[in-house]
Amino acid sequence: MIDHLFAEGEAAEAYRFASHWWRSIVGAVEDHQWSQRGLGDWTVRELVAHTDRAYKTVVEYLEPGTTDITEIYTAAEYFRVVMAEETPHVHIAARARSEAAERSDWLVATDEMAEQALRTVAEAPSDAVVHLFVGEMQLDQYLATRVVELVVHGLDLSAAIGLDVTPPSTATRVTLRVLTDLAGDATSTAMLRLLTGRDAVLPPTNVLA
Repeated sequence: MIDHLFAEGEAAEAYRFASHWWRSIVGAVEDHQWSQRGLGDWTVRELVAHTDRAYKTVVEYLEPGTTDITEIYTAAEYFRVVMAEETPHVHIAARARSEAAERSDWLVATDEMAEQALRTVAEAPSDAVVHLFVGEMQLDQYLATRVVELVVHGLDLSAAIGLDVTPPSTATRVTLRVLTDLAGDATSTAMLRLLTGRDAVLPPTNVLA
C-alpha cells in the first residue's frame, strides 16, 4: 500500500487547528493537576513538555544544516524510521522528563512555542525542507507527523484532566490518514468493518509502538 502524501498546505492547515485545540486543553489544566499522572509513568507536566516538541522541532529542524541526507517522503515513513530505532520509547520518556524540568510554567511555554512555530511555518517557502536526525523531508509532510502528536496526546491530556473534547475535523482526518498507513492488514480490515456497521473486533494494536 502506498503512503498518503499531503497536498501543499493541507497539513499546515491541520497543524494550525490542532495547535489551537492543544493550547486550549493545556489552558484547562488546573494547578494541582500538573503533577498528577498524565500518560503511563509521565506526569501531566511531562506529557505537555513532550507534546510541545511538536512546536520545538519544527523551528529547530528548519534551521540550515544536514544531519542525515536520507530522504523521508511520507509521515508514515517517518514514524517507521523513528520507531525502528533501538528502545525509542525509553529515550523519548527520558527526554520528556528532562525537558519538563526546564520550564516552571508550561502554560506560558506552550503559548510561546506555539506562536513561534506557527510564525515559522507561515514564513517558510512552500518547498521548505526539515533537517531531522534520521533524514530530510518536506515540511508539508513533516507537519502531518506533528499533527498526529498534537491530536493523539491532546486526547491523552484531556482524559488525564477529565476534559471531554473533540479534535478539529481537519486535524483528525490528517491523523487518521497517517495512522491508517501505519496499520497492518488485520487492523485496517477491522476498521473497515467497524466503520460500516459490521461486526468487528479491533485487535489490541498500537501502530505508533
